Amino acid sequence: MNDVQKKQLEILKEFIRVCDKHNLRYFMVGGSALGAARHKGFIPWDDDIDVGMPREDYDKYITLQKEYEGTPYFIQTWKSDPHYIYNFGKLRDSSTTFIEDVYKNHRINHGVWIDIFPIDGMSMTIQPREKLAKRVKHVWHQVYLSYLPALLRKVRKRTFFKDIWFNIVGGLFYIFDIAHYRNKHVEKYVRKISLQDCKMAGNYFGFNMKREAMPIELFQEYVKVPFEDIEVNVLKDNDQYLRNLYGDYMQLPPVEKQVGHHYNKGLSLTEGYEEYIKKHKI
Repeated sequence: MNDVQKKQLEILKEFIRVCDKHNLRYFMVGGSALGAARHKGFIPWDDDIDVGMPREDYDKYITLQKEYEGTPYFIQTWKSDPHYIYNFGKLRDSSTTFIEDVYKNHRINHGVWIDIFPIDGMSMTIQPREKLAKRVKHVWHQVYLSYLPALLRKVRKRTFFKDIWFNIVGGLFYIFDIAHYRNKHVEKYVRKISLQDCKMAGNYFGFNMKREAMPIELFQEYVKVPFEDIEVNVLKDNDQYLRNLYGDYMQLPPVEKQVGHHYNKGLSLTEGYEEYIKKHKI
């Protein structure tokens, strides 16, 4: 593990502690479920941890900030952090700093984090998963709008008019907090089909848009498996979940694709994000 992964593992342990205390269901999803199966821990080049929770458990978890009283841990949602753009949560360590490129102009908690995804209903009937991709794409089209404040840039003579235009658009989206108007729409949209009534469910905020919808039965049973120096929950049929998501998931990608996907404008594992931003004038 590298130092960032070690910090993320510490955050995961805190997440699991609170889930166990309150009997909340969780399981590894996406690249973290793949890492658990293929590497018994992190994918060596991975740079985040992804967990999923059935909607009911997710809703309970995000109300439990009091469980972290006296610690640097912060449950980040679009309701708890005014300029956070997503409709899924993160557990952040506020005593650290990881400023992602796309968020450099968002005044949010920038601590190292793990992602916490709600699992929601996607269809009342069994359908080919590809047909449900449009529901996931609709959510991501809304998310892309929230990246617009990241367009803010220094005005240069050579690209003067383009820079001014981007700054106007990005500035208006930030000043008028358009992201939160979008959040309300997305929240209503992803909650439309309940897990109790659906035949297919999944993570609306997953990156494999055409593959996220799966039969609800897949999300109902869990087992414990090794993940670095702890045990974590994965879906009982983690093999089927991973095949649905990635195909032949045991095959390593080409070397040139063995890279993380979170790029930073500032990183510190010893300095809180507020102090870091002031010091480096970000």
